[in-house]
Amino acid sequence: MKRVLQLTDTIEKRNGRMSVVMNVYRKINKENIQFDFLVTDYGHENYYDEITKLGGHVYFLSSRDLSLSKIKDKFLKVIHLRKYDFVHYHALSKWGECISYAKQHGIKVIVHSHATELSDNFVKSIRNRIFSLNILTCADERVAVSPEAGKKLFLWQNFEYIPNMIDYDKFKYSNITRNKIREKYNFSNDDKVIGIVGRISKQKNQKFALAVLRQLIKENKNYKLLVIGEYDDKGKKYFQMLKSLIRKYGLERNVIFTGIVLNVWEYYSSLDLLWIPSLYEGMPTVAIEAEANGVPIILSSQITKSLKINGNVSYLKVNNCSLGSWVSLSKRQINSREFNSISNIKETIFNSKRVLTQWMRLYGL
Repeated sequence: MKRVLQLTDTIEKRNGRMSVVMNVYRKINKENIQFDFLVTDYGHENYYDEITKLGGHVYFLSSRDLSLSKIKDKFLKVIHLRKYDFVHYHALSKWGECISYAKQHGIKVIVHSHATELSDNFVKSIRNRIFSLNILTCADERVAVSPEAGKKLFLWQNFEYIPNMIDYDKFKYSNITRNKIREKYNFSNDDKVIGIVGRISKQKNQKFALAVLRQLIKENKNYKLLVIGEYDDKGKKYFQMLKSLIRKYGLERNVIFTGIVLNVWEYYSSLDLLWIPSLYEGMPTVAIEAEANGVPIILSSQITKSLKINGNVSYLKVNNCSLGSWVSLSKRQINSREFNSISNIKETIFNSKRVLTQWMRLYGL
């Protein structure tokens, strides 16, 4: 059996990288390959129970002890506990120090790029570029979730493009589910429900979504925004700013924060439109999930165009000058659900069997 040590920084359920890894982990043949995880313990709801049930091990380092020396010590202890064939590094963070030590101990290194920016903060972008310099010399395999994400991290070096995978049948549209979720939030038949899914943060740009919603309800009070996701400690101030804007714009009856939900696949059926106004993304899994469901989507033009599978997917710039475009396109797109979406996906590079084969090739299987 081959064993892979995944360096994802976190195993939180709200983390996009982890949803990508878990979608693969659930489908692999555990007799041939097994995943373990070496991550930071942030104390939030996570996949620990599921990972251990699948046969994997999780090794935590407290967020209070996240110095480079502690990371090195923890990594060396873990790789001496078990023989690892691969270290698979996913997050631009201090954990990137481990790939140099992996090479020194004869472990092959796979580096996976998940974003088109190194950070939404200039200083942190410089820091993360420094953290990633050893990638250029230590990576045996380079992988990216989109062409844009690969070029950003790997610069001039070659990489393999492997799109994110979902269990798309799980996201199939259901009228029963639609009615259940809409009843939960007391939406009427006349309400036009727009969703935005993901961590509440500057990167996901919920602030821009509020500005668009404000313009929409000037014409029709029945527009609702369902914000599906939670904020972490870093996003608390951003969340408070959003709440202030909601009060300022008079949107209290039009914006619903769901918090973290564990059945997000059901929520897509309840939506009439999905917005993804992110400042940057590698390959947002929520977009693939929404396309499987057939809900129309408007995405930031900063996001890879590789996502356009159905005919009801559009891209627009995200700035003050584009507010009018988001408003007018939202009104046109809101009732354009695609009901052949699953068949469409199966004919593309997002086919789950194809993606799983690409992952297994990384591990020599």
